[in-house]
Amino acid sequence: MEINKNKLQEALAIVKPGLAKKEKNIEQSTSFAFVKGRVVTFNDEISLSHPISELNIEGAVETDRLYQLLSKIKAETISLEQEENQIIISSGRSKAGLTLQNEIKLPLDEEINEKGKWKTLPEKFNHFLNFCIPSCSKQMSRPILKCIHIDPDGIIESSDGHRITHCDLNEKIKTKDFLLPGENALHVVRLQPTKIADGKGWIHFKNPEGTILSCRIQEEDYVDTTPHLHIKGERIIFPKSLSSILERAMIFSLDEESNQDNVSITLANKKLIVRAETTLGWFEEKVFCKYDKEKINFNITPNLLRDIIKETRSGELSDKTLTFQGEGWIYMTTLRIR
Repeated sequence: MEINKNKLQEALAIVKPGLAKKEKNIEQSTSFAFVKGRVVTFNDEISLSHPISELNIEGAVETDRLYQLLSKIKAETISLEQEENQIIISSGRSKAGLTLQNEIKLPLDEEINEKGKWKTLPEKFNHFLNFCIPSCSKQMSRPILKCIHIDPDGIIESSDGHRITHCDLNEKIKTKDFLLPGENALHVVRLQPTKIADGKGWIHFKNPEGTILSCRIQEEDYVDTTPHLHIKGERIIFPKSLSSILERAMIFSLDEESNQDNVSITLANKKLIVRAETTLGWFEEKVFCKYDKEKINFNITPNLLRDIIKETRSGELSDKTLTFQGEGWIYMTTLRIR
């Protein structure tokens, strides 16, 4: 069969995040599985599948060699044939055979086959989900705080115990109440789904291109954040130039070793100081700000603060918290007062 090489590469790239780094307890979790006109990956936390209707092959193929071979082929169209336990790939005078495991051993039927009806997601679902990711905890001590809470009433919220992001879609989400791990939420946002379906221990998302992302979820009660969301305080206006300062700070804000992405914001003596620091360098910039009370400091993801000040430069400052509020969302962070 003839197939467009770029289209195949694109499909493999889409499902690649569902590969396990090492095959441990699940056979073929480091392989691409071709099942009923789709390419599928599964690593026990997420599963991704994408349609390749032209590919009439059933089985699992080792990832790296297939990826490397396709990247070295210059032709736009290649030929793929299944011969017993091999996939034969031909392009011009080149031909290669890759071992094909005919039996799919991934637990697809047992884990993710059960799906409810696909329901349309609210328009702002992906935007608010992305907004909540930075407030998820990265600590294992309280696993529930590593998750984003998604409520059928349209509430999407997260908290690491120091920060809270609370979003209200003002529209029902036609699914059950569940907790989505923050790491998996990143994959959802990249997918930009428009549909959602319930599963057993899983939740399923689908985008207009037909890609399906299945995420393992937790189903337990989330912490009650509402008592912390309406603390009254003094209004503070952040400078217009803060957005461009954050752009510069982002060059130094991501620590790849710890995967932390934060800047430090200090307010004191009518100055706002933005500082970012990693093992590879640091950045600091000061700007005039009308605040002239006790020195305060907080850490925040620079992308998040940039998005916040696009909607509002006004915050509400209390003794221990700083709160921003926009259309359908509230963000609160605790302060360090010196």
